[in-house]
Amino acid sequence: MICKDMKYTALYWALRFKETTEDVYVKKYNGYPVVINAEAQMVDYGCQIKIMHQTMRYLKRHKDFVILECVDRLLQSGVSPADITLDGGDRAPDILVKGQKIFCEQWGNDYEKSLSGFDQSVGMLYTSRLVSGLLEYRTSDMTFDIVEGDPDFEIANDELLLYKGREKIVNIPEGIRTIAASAFWNNDYIEEVVIPKSVEQIGGDSFYCCYNLKKICIPPRVSAMGNNPFAGCPLLELENESPHFKLVDGVLYDADGTVLIYYPIAAKRLKFEVPNGVTCIGKHSFFMCDALEEVVIPQSVIKLENNPFSGCTKLKITNYSSRYHIENGVIYNCFRSVIAGCLNGALIDKYIVPETVTTISRNAFWNCKGIRNVVITENVNRIGYNPFAGCEQLLLESKSLNFPCINGIIFDKNFSEIQCATDRAVGKMFEVPKGVLIIGRGAFSGCKSLKSVELNGVVSIGKSAFTNCTSLADIYIPDSVAYIGEWAFAHCTALRHVSVSIKTFIDKNAFNECNVKISWRK
Repeated sequence: MICKDMKYTALYWALRFKETTEDVYVKKYNGYPVVINAEAQMVDYGCQIKIMHQTMRYLKRHKDFVILECVDRLLQSGVSPADITLDGGDRAPDILVKGQKIFCEQWGNDYEKSLSGFDQSVGMLYTSRLVSGLLEYRTSDMTFDIVEGDPDFEIANDELLLYKGREKIVNIPEGIRTIAASAFWNNDYIEEVVIPKSVEQIGGDSFYCCYNLKKICIPPRVSAMGNNPFAGCPLLELENESPHFKLVDGVLYDADGTVLIYYPIAAKRLKFEVPNGVTCIGKHSFFMCDALEEVVIPQSVIKLENNPFSGCTKLKITNYSSRYHIENGVIYNCFRSVIAGCLNGALIDKYIVPETVTTISRNAFWNCKGIRNVVITENVNRIGYNPFAGCEQLLLESKSLNFPCINGIIFDKNFSEIQCATDRAVGKMFEVPKGVLIIGRGAFSGCKSLKSVELNGVVSIGKSAFTNCTSLADIYIPDSVAYIGEWAFAHCTALRHVSVSIKTFIDKNAFNECNVKISWRK
């Protein structure tokens, strides 16, 4: 199964479903239960929500997850389960609520195509997605126009998409309601950002690795926040005025103290005890907090999101949570079926993945420079986007039929995608084997020795595919490549020249922090 399955699991947690037994997630709305069986890809909407077609219980299409999220939003808003009908038949709405018809579509092209010919008098078109821990949605009655004004800001309607300026003090325009994920990503110029009182949502990684950022105040209306928006900001002193969050000794939690969102890099504590009552330690919440030598996880914790301790090279964990097991620095779930992460300070000459493990989470071994060899065993059937990025000394082996390995490079089972590659395996020059169509997300990330790559027949280069390939100097992207993902070549500091077809779509920030000249071919 491909790594998007983990995205769906992340969605369940973002909706605040809780894993009660392995792969079974439950959420109650005023006592009314909805149950998800992740392995069977099924959802039980309970006895009161009417189901007209049994296919509405499946969680197999992207659209099915939009329907699930929409039902959750309705129930959260106080709609009675008895007032909801799921249909999805030919030309029928997916959801009926007290006579209102809701048609759901997958975010992106499917939604845009349906929107172009949608009749508003028939009902409402709905889509949603999870991006960096924040749920976004769109409906057919929303209008989105690009706002002209300060060229440093990319703004669509009431959302700040990107800040491109170099000011030390940035005043976000009044009227903005959402700061998008990664909007200020890796901006080394900013020292203070003034967020207006109109802002209600801050996307995940919004201020990721803004190394000189010193001051931000969360305004009163902010009620939703994605994965640690302030990860990698070593000088930041955060302030908070929102009743939806609380700041205790520099540590940011949600209002009831159940989710730990952000721990400050600037804190000088050697030991931190997560308060009892915290149930979730958020993604990247302790990112790059290298002063820490010990974190104590209490019994109350039931969820560690995507590698919250990445970049903490001295850290050891004292764990009292029954939901996790830690051995030699490797963090497993309680069933030992999932590798949730690995401490950066782990020193392992050869790590053989236990036979019980079926899933290696995304970013699990990020920057674990003390591990030299990993053997992926035959029962592993899910791997998140390159969990071994930055492991410079690592050589991979695989016994799994789902993830064949050639010379230390991990492919999908059809050999059509490169999923994981390490600096030790790739070396200075690499030629993509014929038949490979996709360079997966983060596949070559951190391959610092790589100077040149031949992209024979590749059609897609995924997000962050070559980030931090700091020796890559010149690259020819063949006409076959239709798409280059966001941050694909970010921080390739030696990159000086790229030749690419004018027909190739290049996503935003694909060449961020590169002093590169692009030659466009017709």
